[in-house]
Amino acid sequence: MEQRTLTQKWLRENVASYAAADRVFADIDAALQRFPALRPKSDVYTYDDGRTQLLLCVHGLLPISFRAQSYNIPIAIWLTRDYPREPPLPYVVPTTDMLVKSGPHLDVSGRSSIDYVLQWARKSEGCSLSALIDAMQAEFSRIPPVYAKPKDSQSPQAPHGSPQRPQQSQQPPQLPTRPGQPPSLPPKPQTPQQSAQGPQYVQQHPAPPQPSPAPQYQHTPPPLPPHPRADPTPGPPQYRPAPAPPHYQPPPGAQVPWGQSPPPRDPQWTASPHSHPIPPLPNHPQVPIQVPVPVQPHTFIPAPPPPVPVPVPAPNLIDEDTGPGEGLAPVPQPGAPAPPRPPNPELLRLHAAVHAKLSSEVASLGHALSLDAERLRAHQADLLAGEPALRDEMARLEAVRDVCRTAAGRMRGAVEAAERNVADLKAKNEPEVDELVCSTTIVHNQLINLVAEDNAIEDTIFHLSKALNSGRIDIERFLRSTRLLAEEQFMKRALIEKISTGIPMGQ
Repeated sequence: MEQRTLTQKWLRENVASYAAADRVFADIDAALQRFPALRPKSDVYTYDDGRTQLLLCVHGLLPISFRAQSYNIPIAIWLTRDYPREPPLPYVVPTTDMLVKSGPHLDVSGRSSIDYVLQWARKSEGCSLSALIDAMQAEFSRIPPVYAKPKDSQSPQAPHGSPQRPQQSQQPPQLPTRPGQPPSLPPKPQTPQQSAQGPQYVQQHPAPPQPSPAPQYQHTPPPLPPHPRADPTPGPPQYRPAPAPPHYQPPPGAQVPWGQSPPPRDPQWTASPHSHPIPPLPNHPQVPIQVPVPVQPHTFIPAPPPPVPVPVPAPNLIDEDTGPGEGLAPVPQPGAPAPPRPPNPELLRLHAAVHAKLSSEVASLGHALSLDAERLRAHQADLLAGEPALRDEMARLEAVRDVCRTAAGRMRGAVEAAERNVADLKAKNEPEVDELVCSTTIVHNQLINLVAEDNAIEDTIFHLSKALNSGRIDIERFLRSTRLLAEEQFMKRALIEKISTGIPMGQ
C-alpha cells in the first residue's frame, strides 16, 4: 500500500505537463493496479522526424498464454502530450536473447499498430490505457510478437569456461611440496551437506558456458621431483579442463598443509596418474587445485562410483554488486600478490547499455538541435534580407502620411469656413423673392424690368387672340387693345435695344 502511495505521488508530480492530467493519472493508476508487473517512468522519446519530448512511459512484462504455456512479453507504452485525444505509442521491447517477429500489426522496430490503436485514432472517447493493454494481451496470445534468438555454435576452444580435452600424453600438473614431505592427499569424500564446509568431489561433466565468468590465472608448476632438495616457487595452479575421473577441489579458504604429514589415503578415491582437473562449477567460477597422487605401475585402482552433483542456486548477477566467484577465490600463496577482483559482468553490461543509451540520446538531441539551428539561420537570413525593403516601405508610408496630413488641414479649414457661412445665413431673415432676382447696377435692373414687361405684353396679345377665336370679344375691341399693346411693346423693345447697345452683355 505504501508503494502504491509513493507511485501515485510520483505520478501526480509528473502528469502536470499534460493537458488532461487527471485523465492520464487515472488511466495509468488503473493500468498499474490491474497489471502489477508494469511500472511507470519518465523518459525522452524521439519521434520519427527527430523531435524529442519528455513523456511518461508504462513499461514492464505483459503475461500472455500461448499453446497452454505462460510467457512474459516486455512492452513499453508511451503516452503523448495530447493523450487521450491521440493514441499511445505501444512498443515491444525485446531482450538480448529475443528478436521481434514482424507481422501485419508489428514492425521490425517493435512498434505495435493493432486494431485498437486504429480505433482509438477514430474515436478516442471510449478508449483507455487498460483496454489497450488487454487488446495487446489478446493479440500477443494469438500471435507472439517475439521469438528466441538462435544460439551461435561454440567451438571447443571458445572462452567462458568451455571444457578442453588435452592429450593423454601431457603430464598432470603437480602441487609443489617442501623437501622431505610427501605430497598432500585429498581426504575422504563428505556428504552433500558437508560439502559446503569441506572439500568437494565433483564428477567430470562439461560445464555449460557462463555469460562472463571470472578470468582464470594459469600457471604450470613443474612436476614433483623424486628427491626435492629446495623449495619450489609457489604459484597459482593451472586451469586445464579435460575429461577425467573425479578429483579433489579445495573449498574457499582451504589450503593444503605444508609442514604436516598427509592423512592416510583411501584406495577407493586414489586418482589415476593421468587424471586431469575439470572446469569449476557453473555458478562458482574458481581455480581448481589438482593434487595427483603417484601410484605403482601395476596397482589396480577400482573405478569410483559417480557422486551426485550438488545443485547450486544460480547467482543473481543484477542484484549483486560483486562478481559471482568473489567469495570462492582460493587463498593466495605466501608471497604471491592477490589477484584483482574481477568486475561484475552484469554491471559492465548495464554500464555499456547506459552508455549506448546516453550516446544515442545525445546524438538524436544534437541532430534535432542542428536542424533547429539551420532553421533559425534561414529565418535570420530572410529577416536581414527584408530589412531594406521594410525601410523603403516605411519611408514611402511616411511621405504619404505627410501628404494626407496636409490635405486634412486644408479640408478642415474649408469645412470650418463653410460652417461659419451657414451660421451667418441662419442668423439673417429670409429675403424676398424680388430681392433674390436683381442685378448689381440700376441699368441692369431696368433692363431686367423691360424684358419682363415685353414678355408680359407678348403673352397678353396671345391670350387676346385666343379670346377672339373663341368669340369672347369682338373684332373691334381686339384691334383696339392690340394696337395699344403693340405701341407699348415697341417702345420697350427700342429701349432694350438701346441699353444692350450701350452695355456689352458679355461683361
